[in-house]
Amino acid sequence: MSDAVMVVQTILANVQWLPVIGVSIVATVIGGLWHLPFLFKKTRGREPDSGGAGRIKRPLVIVLSLVFYLVIFTNLSLVVAGTGPISALLTSLQISIVWLATALGGTYLYAGRSWRLLAVDSGLYVIIFALGGLTLGLS
Repeated sequence: MSDAVMVVQTILANVQWLPVIGVSIVATVIGGLWHLPFLFKKTRGREPDSGGAGRIKRPLVIVLSLVFYLVIFTNLSLVVAGTGPISALLTSLQISIVWLATALGGTYLYAGRSWRLLAVDSGLYVIIFALGGLTLGLS
């Protein structure tokens, strides 16, 4: 067996799967609610429409979001494993604010999106990562 396969097996054996799956499901639900038409309608209505989002079927969006969150929280579980809830929460907040929000910010600048929409979309990730980090830190 190659070293790479052994490393992957070791990593996957150390993931707390039940909390990862639970947080991924909750994040998918929060993301779905966050993007309901009536929530942040005023902010989203001011933005130019790319036209692509309406073409993807809702069930596919839900399934793919869940898959993405499973990848995210599997990795986050490895990062915060054994650090305790407060440290895991702070690490998750750092990742969401410093890495995700700023990365979205760069993308939004190039796409001509507003600072308000950046705050709305970044806020989703700050909430989801805070919840995820806290939950994974407790496990």
